[in-house]
Amino acid sequence: APAAFALRYIEVMGPVLLAGSGQPTSKVFRTLMRRAFDRPDRKSTGKKPRVALSLAPIAETPAIVRKFASWFTPAIFHGAEVERFTVAGEPDAMPEARAKEIVERADLIFLSGGDPVVGARLFTESGADVWLREARARGAALAGGSAGAILLGAFWASWPDEPDGRPFDGGELVRCTGVVPDLVLDTHAEEDEWAELSLVRGMLEARGERVRLRGIPTGGGLIVDGEGALEEIGDPPFQP
Repeated sequence: APAAFALRYIEVMGPVLLAGSGQPTSKVFRTLMRRAFDRPDRKSTGKKPRVALSLAPIAETPAIVRKFASWFTPAIFHGAEVERFTVAGEPDAMPEARAKEIVERADLIFLSGGDPVVGARLFTESGADVWLREARARGAALAGGSAGAILLGAFWASWPDEPDGRPFDGGELVRCTGVVPDLVLDTHAEEDEWAELSLVRGMLEARGERVRLRGIPTGGGLIVDGEGALEEIGDPPFQP
């Protein structure tokens, strides 16, 4: 019985679509969205699909929130109905029951780019990370670009900056949503030779965390299927 239950659980797990860049006009983004809405395991009901949009990674910069909100229109989500949800800690947080309802009825939950540490703390401290894991378990797709992709993994890190803006060792791990619990990501850091991901790897090894690490370049993406297998889209990922 336990084995049969586990098999059924895996069969309904939704895909996780990860873009190195959050630009909705990019080829990789368009490819991932097409895959999100053209799934053989989801029969059409004749109703428009629903997208739950989170801008939590940029919650601390209201002017950018307004700009980002204008990017994510129904057109880039294949005509789906797009509804933003906000969680406790965001300046415009909505009641928890309303936010959770938006997530629960969504066919796709999308997390925007921004600051992964800001997003991670908002989701974990509000408990909304649980909603995202439950959404995937019921078969919904989840997606993120840039920081939003990082957030769908297990960890990232926060550290102080040197005067020239470069990170240095001495940071601390930050738990992300864990939608993909064994994957740690960085995005569009190819010009820095994935320096931050290397630092995060050291922190994870020091804690004995056993995870997969990938760096998704600007022109690349990953799809994580229900069994955890990775499919590469566009430029191949960096693997430390």
